[in-house]
Amino acid sequence: MQHRTTGRRLGLAVTAALSATALGAGTLATAPTAFAATTAVPLTIEQITVPPVAELDKTNGRVDLKWKLSHADADLDVTFTHVATGKKVTEHLTNPTYGTEFSFTWKPKFVEADTESEWEVDAPNGAYSVAVKATPDDGVGAPVSASSPMSIVRAFNPHDFNDNGSTDVLSRDSQGVLWRNDLQDRAYYDEILLAKVTRIGSGWNTYKQIEAVGNIAGGKHGDLIAVDGSGVLWRYLGKGDGGFTSRVKVGGGWGGYNKLAGGSDLNGDGRPDLIATDSTGTLWFYKGTGGSTAPFAARVKVGGGWQIYNHLTAVGNIAGTAAGDLVARDTTGVLWLYQGNGRGGFAGRVQIGGGWGGFRQLVGAGDLDNDGRPDLIAYGPGSTYGAYVYRATGDITAPLTRRTTDLFKYQGSYYNSVA
Repeated sequence: MQHRTTGRRLGLAVTAALSATALGAGTLATAPTAFAATTAVPLTIEQITVPPVAELDKTNGRVDLKWKLSHADADLDVTFTHVATGKKVTEHLTNPTYGTEFSFTWKPKFVEADTESEWEVDAPNGAYSVAVKATPDDGVGAPVSASSPMSIVRAFNPHDFNDNGSTDVLSRDSQGVLWRNDLQDRAYYDEILLAKVTRIGSGWNTYKQIEAVGNIAGGKHGDLIAVDGSGVLWRYLGKGDGGFTSRVKVGGGWGGYNKLAGGSDLNGDGRPDLIATDSTGTLWFYKGTGGSTAPFAARVKVGGGWQIYNHLTAVGNIAGTAAGDLVARDTTGVLWLYQGNGRGGFAGRVQIGGGWGGFRQLVGAGDLDNDGRPDLIAYGPGSTYGAYVYRATGDITAPLTRRTTDLFKYQGSYYNSVA
């Protein structure tokens, strides 16, 4: 926000003529003083620079805007309104940047409040109205206004449930309440920060596994699947406002699987797929169909021997190859990378580190730092404050580097499921 002390300008030209002529002894004649006032320049908005489309992934999350007025003695109120939701924020500008031009760089965010806190969250994608109101400093004349359309777009994030570009991490507490943890769209001094926590609803303790699986049904937003205690698989479609549609039954017989991992395109067709392991250690591949009623094709056997792992995570392409990858943790805490071959299978495993046994869950969380590569979140008591973020490097020899986060700070044992 810009501030200044405004000087008032009085456009007044004064011409004084004084002559004295002695008409007689002791007589003095004085000519009258003449004042001629100039005409004030009316306040108008002469030029507007508002991009019709703001591609935030290309501008580091910023939108540059400018307004040129007929003169500088004015204040500007700029209001950004998200058309679909009505959310808005107003910025007050009191100082021209240069001459009669006012400029402003918006980092799209809105303040949202609940019963306990105020949160600053990333503004959602979509159509906006950018309204400007210019008011003369001296109060002479009426304010002038203008409005410009603008759209905000970002790359699709399979872990984004409220359509604001940033990753949302789902967590279930011991009471069966599901929460959505909205992260900030960009790292702050290399730290991934939490923006807001929102309660989704209760009754989720009926599920033995909850998995964020990306867009499995052809919509615009990330979706969710869950397996209940009787082995029925249910799907929830993301609505784009942070919530989900009512559940729809996908099918039964899923109780035979002890691990599911989804959200990554494993065969290179542009749709997220699902993998599962059964009690015998067989790995199965379910191709994503993009269909709402039957989001996965019939299973295909990938291989055996996977009973040595106690956790699987589909992380997307973290090693720079043709398709999504998989990380698997064995019972000794060693983490292994399986690079996708683009056909629903994987190359031979590569060890990428040890000491991962202290984490309760590993979550393939989409692109957290906007570098074009998906990242990993490790949750559980093994992290100092509750969770760590592992940034993908694109290098198979060292595919992950750790970054700090305040997500789940001091809550490493609070949630029994994270997705």
